[in-house]
Amino acid sequence: MFTMHISSEQKYRVSLTAKNYYNPARERVDWEGVCSELRLPILKALEHFDESICGIRQRSLSETQDWGIETLTALKSFTETHFQHCMSVDDWVLVGKYMNICHSDCVAKMWELGKFRMTPILFEQITEYRDAGLLWPTICRNTLADCTPDILRIAYATSNKDTLHKSKRPKAKFRISKHQHWSREEDAKLIELLSQYGNGNDVDWNYISKTLGHSKNACRYRRILLRPQIREARGSSMDTDRAASSSESPSLGIDYLLN
Repeated sequence: MFTMHISSEQKYRVSLTAKNYYNPARERVDWEGVCSELRLPILKALEHFDESICGIRQRSLSETQDWGIETLTALKSFTETHFQHCMSVDDWVLVGKYMNICHSDCVAKMWELGKFRMTPILFEQITEYRDAGLLWPTICRNTLADCTPDILRIAYATSNKDTLHKSKRPKAKFRISKHQHWSREEDAKLIELLSQYGNGNDVDWNYISKTLGHSKNACRYRRILLRPQIREARGSSMDTDRAASSSESPSLGIDYLLN
């Protein structure tokens, strides 16, 4: 009973201190300041932190958004420093608290970062563009890189043309609960439901969770694992729409464009 009282007291202490260290401009808590004041290890402080007590609401940022170099660097540094690339779902929950971003979004962003590989040719192209003074969004478009500008920038900053062939950055890994088993029918249904939300933003996870009978987090993680199939399904859907559009619409010819 005494232990429970101390745990509850510690939760309020950490959460209220975190509120005082919340930076509205960064939309994140200065956890280094919190831990310095409370003299707690950062992972222990995050375990005790409860967003509902201090009223801090986590943000939602998809992997297709540009997080900004400062935010992405903080995410990469925190995961590599404290978890050495091997992470459980509970570890990702702590990452979400540290970043003040939904932890499934953190998983997806690190997944994209780990998937991207810098090549010597791409490195030389980026160097030329940077010397010419181009900004990262423009460089990303010009190089046709399959990533967001923030990922391209951090990958370039952590690469070296002399060691580009030798070094391979390890991916951040995570394990999913063994109790979450998915059938092929459930996978197909999840892909079908996600297709209703276009680019994947503003997904109604409550509706999907109730429809499939899996938790919201389980559905989010499954989306990450099924990403190749989802992209393939979207690509085939777009091809079908284009084919239907071209067959239904008669060719107007150059005369129409000149009128």
